[in-house]
Amino acid sequence: MNINFRPLTKYDANYRNVIALYKEAFVGARFIPTWILRYKLRKGKVGFNVLYADNTWIGLIYTTEYKDIIFVQFLAILDSYRSAGLGSKVMDLLRGMHSEKRIVLTIEEMDKHATNYQQRIKRREFYERNGFSSSGYIVKEPSERLEMMIVGGSISKGEIEELYESLLGGRLGFFFGPKVMKT
Repeated sequence: MNINFRPLTKYDANYRNVIALYKEAFVGARFIPTWILRYKLRKGKVGFNVLYADNTWIGLIYTTEYKDIIFVQFLAILDSYRSAGLGSKVMDLLRGMHSEKRIVLTIEEMDKHATNYQQRIKRREFYERNGFSSSGYIVKEPSERLEMMIVGGSISKGEIEELYESLLGGRLGFFFGPKVMKT
């Protein structure tokens, strides 16, 4: 099975399904309102891709690039394709496409009191099996704490702050950027 990334456009046959998966997979604090997402996509948002295994739609990935860092902001595989090794194939392809770069992502902090604690454990184990390790930093956003994981090197607190400032823009980043803390 051949995995490929295709830039999401409103002409993609699965456009509505991709938006629905995004809404389902990223509820709450990590969810960007659909109207903002659609606006960004119309502006040609680089990095938002539909995932296909051969010609079968299997999920979505949204990455952004800052200097030599690829930040995986969102990755979702359709329920019917989970536990089939496709997520690992996506990670392999991403690492191959960016072999000279560090790849970072955030996961929910391991909190034994969280209602989805078992899901958090599975997610962390998945990324560890795919070469990621803790960066040693927690990113505290207004309503959640996220652990940053990395593959391909290490990252400093300053680089994380610069990454978020770049993502949010200067003023927004200054006022609304997350607090970065050691684990």
